[in-house]
Amino acid sequence: MNTSSPKRLTRRGFTLLEVMVATSIMVIIILAVVTIASDSFKAYDRAVSDLTTQSEARGVLDALENDLQTAIIRPDGHCWMEIIIPGGPGAPAKAPGVIGNMQSIDQPILMFFAAPPDRPRWSPQAATPRLSLKGDVCAVSYRLGQRSPFDMPGESIQQIYGVYRTIVDPEGTFQDALPIILGSSAETTEVAKAPTPWDYWSGPARWISNYSASDTTGQKQQKILIDKNLSTTPPCWTLDDQNFIGSNVVAMNLILWCSSSLPSSVTTAGQLKDPIMRTPPALRPVIPSSGDTFKFGSKLNGGYFSAISTDTTASATSVPLRYAPAGTPPLPAPMPTAIQMHPYDQFGGRLRVFADRMYPDNLMTAPVGVVTVAPLPYLPYTLKAVEVSVTVLTPEGSKELRALQQLSFPPPVAPGTIIKIPDDQAYRRIVNQHGRNFTRYIRLLANGG
Repeated sequence: MNTSSPKRLTRRGFTLLEVMVATSIMVIIILAVVTIASDSFKAYDRAVSDLTTQSEARGVLDALENDLQTAIIRPDGHCWMEIIIPGGPGAPAKAPGVIGNMQSIDQPILMFFAAPPDRPRWSPQAATPRLSLKGDVCAVSYRLGQRSPFDMPGESIQQIYGVYRTIVDPEGTFQDALPIILGSSAETTEVAKAPTPWDYWSGPARWISNYSASDTTGQKQQKILIDKNLSTTPPCWTLDDQNFIGSNVVAMNLILWCSSSLPSSVTTAGQLKDPIMRTPPALRPVIPSSGDTFKFGSKLNGGYFSAISTDTTASATSVPLRYAPAGTPPLPAPMPTAIQMHPYDQFGGRLRVFADRMYPDNLMTAPVGVVTVAPLPYLPYTLKAVEVSVTVLTPEGSKELRALQQLSFPPPVAPGTIIKIPDDQAYRRIVNQHGRNFTRYIRLLANGG
């Protein structure tokens, strides 16, 4: 008989050290998963934000490219394109002022004639069958504005900066715009015998096709195209919701690339030549006077250079891109006879573009449209291409800007109020931090670009 006591069954668990190690490992794994997930969500948000800004920029740049590539600049002595810098020195008296917190150089008004592929082709009048519009040449304008395209006008939280593209149908262009440019209109132009697109866009009410009108008897209406008063309600036609093509655009900058008719060197005394010995085919930029003075500065203060090679030289010659010596005045001035040079390659608030020349600012003020100051009172340039840069705010930047606008102008806000936040530095910080820049080089095919 076995009288020994049975063995005690032992039950073992985790020691405190094992529990702490397992917990630590679990915490590390969870933190790693959370960090990876957070980074993934942030990357996704950045990708969506970048896609949004790219989409807005692409829509604006595609429209500009389609229009400028079909732009009409005929060598007939008439002005077919014009640029106005609101608030810039030399801008016309009827030009609108600076919008919101934007700088004047960032909101040019571009006016020209083109045959856009998406131009109006059918009359807005209610008829069966539909009536087609004759012609293909349209008056086109681009400008920036600050409106509420998605909500009631005056809603402070909805006021955003954006690009407006206005196309006047071919029949309206033929009826109102072309007679002014060609000099057959009885209207009084700003410079006698030298009409420009600005005379058309800033003039009295013009006939336009309003496709959103509810009048079933026809939607041919007369509208003011550009109004000096930015607070007009409803806004002028170029700031109408129908013409809104890009949101959160806080800057649109233009650089005009041109060739010249002046030779780089001369053999006859008194003959005009390029002031910095650029060959005629070499492209040189024409920019607003407050543009990038480093990138397009003079030989004295630095800047980009271009290398030019000719048939008579074995090596390339390095010359500045543009003529802008130290002490450039704020406005181009007619050249003194003594130095035999054309004005600086810049403009302050206005540029009239012809097929073979340009008149910056106040260089076209004589009664016949031509200044008589010797030796050359204009830029002897042929426009070949336009470099367009747009700055678009990301959704985060737009949200922050709208929040500041609402704090500065709490609702209710009167219709037509142009909202400007008091702190310009806060606006610039948002643009620098959340702005994305997109650039496109567009050739003007009709002018040999």
